[in-house]
Amino acid sequence: MFGYVRPYKSELLVREYEQYKSVYCELCRELGKSYGWTARFTLSYDCTFYALLSLAVTEAKVTLHQGRCTVNPMKKCSFIESGGEDYKKAAALSVLLTYHKLRDNVADENFWKSLGCRMALPLLSRKARKAAQRYPLLGEAAQQAVEEQKRAEDTGAGVDQCAEPTAVMLSTLFQELGGCDRTLSVPLERFGYFLGRWIYLMDAADDLEDDLQEGAFNPFVSRFGLSDKKELTEEERTGVCEACNQALNATVSQMLPPLNLLTLQNFGSIIENVVEKGIPEMQREILFLHVNRKKREKSWKIKQ
Repeated sequence: MFGYVRPYKSELLVREYEQYKSVYCELCRELGKSYGWTARFTLSYDCTFYALLSLAVTEAKVTLHQGRCTVNPMKKCSFIESGGEDYKKAAALSVLLTYHKLRDNVADENFWKSLGCRMALPLLSRKARKAAQRYPLLGEAAQQAVEEQKRAEDTGAGVDQCAEPTAVMLSTLFQELGGCDRTLSVPLERFGYFLGRWIYLMDAADDLEDDLQEGAFNPFVSRFGLSDKKELTEEERTGVCEACNQALNATVSQMLPPLNLLTLQNFGSIIENVVEKGIPEMQREILFLHVNRKKREKSWKIKQ
């Protein structure tokens, strides 16, 4: 995933923000414990959301503990711990998604631009194999999504076909969280499908102008007839952003009904904040405020 799935911080209660931060920090600790300290660099808000959802739907027993930050021992930190597999699966997913993202960057970018990814890839490949062996479903879903994505892009597929692999991957992973309980697995599958679709569309919209300049594939390029462009005029940018926003809003509207069918005990209000407020705010920042990724990360940096 790509770091788009995060809460709208100004609408979180102080208690909710502290809970979110504690889950984020526990996932960071689990990454180091299971895959070594370098795996902590794969930590993302998206996989933190996966951990939150897993803890919520499984009604896991959680406990709050105080300790020291695993990255900066000078700082005090809170951790929400769980005895189940929730954090372990989220850590495996974080490693797998980052590994496949690095591989994609190496394949798509020139040597010098992808040099950092080329250097990081060998460090992460063994960790990714370990994660896939521990959780075969996660490994297979991520691998299949990458293969289907490459096939769609190589054939110049349209927006819907290109969004399908990410949508199917998340629908599979979220459905698995519900187990044999169809009252959970069915809405989770639908919710995951449309969240995955939204993530892909959001990333494509975010990358559109960079892809135009570099001549890289982007499904919105052919969708809006921009193949002969290297940059957009202000009028064209406004029209494209509004069209992308409509497609994203339509996807978000399909996310809400299955989410409302779920009874979320732990962290329910945080998850609702992410979907109902965080996701729309992310759209607004990217499409209409043109906030770049570095500024977004800085504005939402977890503070201990």
